[in-house]
Amino acid sequence: MTTNQAAYADQPAALTWKILEAAKEGTALAGYTQGGDSRLLVQLSPWDLKQRTPLLVVFRSCGGDPIAVDKPMLNFEAYMAGKDTSPIYDPDWKAPEPRWRLCPETDAVLVYPNATAPQQVLLNVDFLRLANEGMSPRIDMAVYNLSSEELKIWPTAEELARNHRNQPPDAIVPLTLHYRLTRNKWVMGSYASIFGAPSRDLFKGGKSTGDYEKLAKTLPVNLESFRRKIYIPDNTDYDRLESIKQALEISKARGTAGEGEQICYPENTTKSIATAPIAPRQPLILFQDVFSTRWSADHSLHSGFGFRVEVYRAGSSTMLGSAWVEANGLWSVNIPDTAGFVTSQQINVYYRSYNSYYAPQNQAGNKYWWYDPTWTVTSTSFNVGHRTADTDGGTYNGVGELVDSAMTMWSRLYWDAGINPVPSSAIRFFFPNTWNNCGGDSPWSCASGNDIWLIASHGVQGDVVNHEMAHVLNNKFWENKRPAGSGGSHSLNTCYPTRLGMALREGFANYIAAWVGYPARNIAEGGFNSGRWALGWDAEQRNTPPDCTNGWENEVWVARTFWDLHDTRSDGDDILWFNSPGAVIALYLGNGIANDGDARDMRYYEDIYRDAASAGHAGFITDIFEQNHH
Repeated sequence: MTTNQAAYADQPAALTWKILEAAKEGTALAGYTQGGDSRLLVQLSPWDLKQRTPLLVVFRSCGGDPIAVDKPMLNFEAYMAGKDTSPIYDPDWKAPEPRWRLCPETDAVLVYPNATAPQQVLLNVDFLRLANEGMSPRIDMAVYNLSSEELKIWPTAEELARNHRNQPPDAIVPLTLHYRLTRNKWVMGSYASIFGAPSRDLFKGGKSTGDYEKLAKTLPVNLESFRRKIYIPDNTDYDRLESIKQALEISKARGTAGEGEQICYPENTTKSIATAPIAPRQPLILFQDVFSTRWSADHSLHSGFGFRVEVYRAGSSTMLGSAWVEANGLWSVNIPDTAGFVTSQQINVYYRSYNSYYAPQNQAGNKYWWYDPTWTVTSTSFNVGHRTADTDGGTYNGVGELVDSAMTMWSRLYWDAGINPVPSSAIRFFFPNTWNNCGGDSPWSCASGNDIWLIASHGVQGDVVNHEMAHVLNNKFWENKRPAGSGGSHSLNTCYPTRLGMALREGFANYIAAWVGYPARNIAEGGFNSGRWALGWDAEQRNTPPDCTNGWENEVWVARTFWDLHDTRSDGDDILWFNSPGAVIALYLGNGIANDGDARDMRYYEDIYRDAASAGHAGFITDIFEQNHH
């Protein structure tokens, strides 16, 4: 599978790495081990072969196994059913100790371009708790482009690190390894060799679900994920470009507001009674219950929001009905009498990670799904019980987080922005990407057309998933036309005066990740670094690099302009916002280029947003653009 590099929309990159020396197997000792249980020699090289100045690589801390902060619930079912008013947790439960720790033997290094002796780093992996399972120790590398002036002032890596440590990096590059422990023996290998690969057979493949009742005493529950007020879109079909027309009309009709003015439109997602499903014919059989996934991010149970449930007549390809898993984990399938199904017959229940909008799959195109044991239906209202999918390790590692991130973006675009993002064919999430280098020397995350490649560590990060999905969104409404200078490698803190199309598209994708992950519109500086949507940049921090001649030459400044047009927080000359939560998105997507390769940068949109502002507000729009562009 090959694609022209220029067509790629990459994650910010600056550095590649490869293992030079490492044992493939060994013995693990529980607890802290001096020097670790596994030692590796890793080579670091610039991503861009044209790199002219050294890169500073900072290891801000050791990498550590996530610790479960949630606890098992003793009354989850009763609480979700409304029978209990508050959750009850096991007071004696103790979270398992971390399984691993990954540490470098230096805090910072300089990586020189075209070096005859490439930079090497020693890493130690210490297995703290000997769990019989696969795991992916990871450490993030903060990468900074250096100027010749900086090298003169701070000539050593240690001095440079002290100066740069609290500054936003040009890129954050994860270094991830894969191990499997069996008793006290460890084996290191590729992702596929450690975690396996799914089958292509839609009926004989898949992975079995677990019974929550049997796991309840040991499985932590992230209750907040089941209590979110977020909804499945009503229209899940491709509607061509129809939705953007209405979104543009709403954006212009609602206009803008300034400091001290009240927003007279709903800020939170609400569903209309008119969209409620029509009751099926009677009599019927009702299948229902809860589906959830265990995440690798916190080793806890989360709602299976965004999965698709399909019910089949047992042993056949006859589908009796299907339904979405809602935000609270509930799903229900109604079978009308016309289906010819009666009690005492058997059913198969499947949980699909894919749908009309997104389709997670591996390199061979094998999609991810789960199945229940065969059920014998004993009543006209049949509960299959609370079923769980383990996406914390194993073949389907990380799929739970990926689906949730994708559906969260879909829901927000549909309900908050009034935009139907579904393309003519589903987004193919190739996850985990272990083969596509995205134009570099090692696997990375990028998008091209309707295809997205995500390395394992990026697929569980909401900001990365939504950033790459934003490129597909851009492609849909601009009908796959890209402005001049699009694509290719890039970094957050670099000025690109000859690649303005790239700065525009990447800035929009950065903004979408912030817009999806941070629904509140009054976030202060420093508030964009929490959880799965922790950004590599701060939408409210204007006194940070790069110091470009023109802000539209840099993707972060472009993203900040979009954010300032959206947020309700007064920030310097930014005292205005668009009332419709999706206005900034709609006005950008609805004003694309006429021809592929046309020149376009952020300056063009000043007049677009001025024209859409309320009477007397055009000057404030210009203030926002000038604040972010000079």
